[in-house]
Amino acid sequence: MEDSSTDSQDAVKPLGLSLTYFKRFIDIHGGRSAFDGLSTGAVCRQFLLPYTATTKLSLVEHVRQLPDGHLYAKPATWFVSHAWSYLFLDVVDALTDFFQENDLDESLAVWFCTFCNNQHAIQDQIYDFEHWFVIFRSSLRAIGNVVMVMSPWNDPVTLKRTWCVFEVYASVVENACFEIAMGRSQKASLIQDIQSNGAFREMLSKVKSEKSEAKVASDRDNIFELIRDEVGFTQLDRMVFGVVEKWMFRSVDHEIDAAPTTEIQVEWIMVKGNLLYDKGEYAQAADAFQTAHEIYRRDFGEDCPETWQALAQWGRSKWSLGHPLDEIEAMYDEVLRHQLRLLSKDHKDTLTSMTNLGAIYSRQGKYDVALPLLMECYERRRHVLGEEHQAVRNTMTEISIALDHLHRVDESLEWSRRCFELQMRVCGADHPDTSRMQNNLAISYLLLGNVASALPHMKASYESLSRTLGQDHLITLMIYANLGNTYRLVGDYATAERFLLDCLERQESERYDKFTCMRYLGLLYLSTHELDKAMTYYKEALAIVAAMHGRTHPIYARSLPPMFTIKMEMGCFNHLEEIAAFERELVDTQWTQDSWKDSMACHGCRREIHGKLFACSQCPPHALRFCHACAELNKPAAYCKHGADAIESTKPPQRYLHEQRLNILAKNSNWVEYEQQYAIYRSYCDDN
Repeated sequence: MEDSSTDSQDAVKPLGLSLTYFKRFIDIHGGRSAFDGLSTGAVCRQFLLPYTATTKLSLVEHVRQLPDGHLYAKPATWFVSHAWSYLFLDVVDALTDFFQENDLDESLAVWFCTFCNNQHAIQDQIYDFEHWFVIFRSSLRAIGNVVMVMSPWNDPVTLKRTWCVFEVYASVVENACFEIAMGRSQKASLIQDIQSNGAFREMLSKVKSEKSEAKVASDRDNIFELIRDEVGFTQLDRMVFGVVEKWMFRSVDHEIDAAPTTEIQVEWIMVKGNLLYDKGEYAQAADAFQTAHEIYRRDFGEDCPETWQALAQWGRSKWSLGHPLDEIEAMYDEVLRHQLRLLSKDHKDTLTSMTNLGAIYSRQGKYDVALPLLMECYERRRHVLGEEHQAVRNTMTEISIALDHLHRVDESLEWSRRCFELQMRVCGADHPDTSRMQNNLAISYLLLGNVASALPHMKASYESLSRTLGQDHLITLMIYANLGNTYRLVGDYATAERFLLDCLERQESERYDKFTCMRYLGLLYLSTHELDKAMTYYKEALAIVAAMHGRTHPIYARSLPPMFTIKMEMGCFNHLEEIAAFERELVDTQWTQDSWKDSMACHGCRREIHGKLFACSQCPPHALRFCHACAELNKPAAYCKHGADAIESTKPPQRYLHEQRLNILAKNSNWVEYEQQYAIYRSYCDDN
């Protein structure tokens, strides 16, 4: 690493002390044993103040006046962000390692506030916020490089101090280089912790600069006002997380390269795969897990449980990349067969595979096998791991999703609510998994037609994930799309459009998850009666699903009703060829009955709608729907205030297309074909 200093800038840089001098300072005052257990604050009181008592200067100015002072006091090249409560030796050791790792000469000077501010003057006078603001920001601006000492690595004290948070803020607004340094004990702790899956997510839930505190309450208020006005806390935390993330990957890569045995090396490859998966780098994660699986299978054989754990993780990564579910199902079938042979049904790895397989069945529409399997996993996980284990809540989430697909949305809401409340109690509001489960709770409310309750949960979920995982993480983008659609459902079309277009722009062109955003944009433009745009986006959304899963897949079937509405609104079904084309799609999705498919259950009774679908013409399209019986009972009044006169009905697609074809044939006086099609229509009516 090169620091950002140049000779021409040295004149404006504040004086700092070389790393060499801090080691000399330790030697002058009795060596390391004299400093053992002393915080930086204690070192200031016990050594710094007495040492500079004759001059009443800061240490850097005191040293500068010594005959050899020019060797140690010189323009600073790094600004040290630290907490006074840190052990002084830990800070010096962390800086030493940082210099070594980045090929920096120890003769370079650092600006260390304790030693560069005049502690005698500070003792005798209380300075206002503006005084310290000018000193810290001007020093940081001139130096251009910031190194923050992190301890502990996953919940650093520095980020609990508002003035340290200010230094991160200044790094952002001054576009300074920002790095972190860790003492050896913290590095060892990091290496130990990241071997446990979920350590990085746990760190994300603990570090939150907006929770920092200051001795002087007004300092905190002033700094927070600056941060909110100029950058926001999310950007601050994201910068810190990004640097820690790089640290973790560098550490893991080092462990992989330095591994003394294949067994240790492949264990670290698995750790890297899990970190990549958490980061949302699913393609790289899949490569890591594939490599690990191949090594385990080649060197340790099929009787090694880790062989199948690696295959399971490889399958999970491919699932997140949008690979065909049949392919993923086959991988998990193989995994489970071996895990049941080598481990047991109650082993944590086996239960993870069972939950994932149940989730795959659910996405495939195999609800009759998905829900019993997931319920079994839930009971076993709760018994083996305890109700407060994260894995139990992961299974609860999948049960809620399966119940959604079965139109058992009241039960689904109960599961998702219990899951979210338990997650909040155990992990807190800032854990990424809490945000994910809050999104699921919002979806349950949406499916119940309770948009007002859904919106605050969806918004909170997105804002939290933007901070912890980042705005471009796949999970964040999926929830961003959900939030955009939620704004559509409350009728705020301008906000919905802004969010959805921004979401689409952030998504990579080849990623499967674009389908959701495209679909929501199609629905948005249907809502605003911009039908050409609606057709463009919705057509592309269906094309993505068809390419990935085929037109017979349940996801395609659930996505088809809005396209029927768009084509109907555009007058596409005034043409026989359009009618025939859409009928082929209905046949492919097995939607040939006088009913409404899958996701179109009645909001009044939660049952599949047979015959006409009733909806409010003033509400956003495909927001609320009711069967004939519920419409007769005026159940829509519980969901919207537009009144009974606003309720309109739509015939099921197959019936509508039959009748539309007959109208066209009659209009064209094509009576021969009319008779043939009328016979088909009569048969359809008899069957339905």
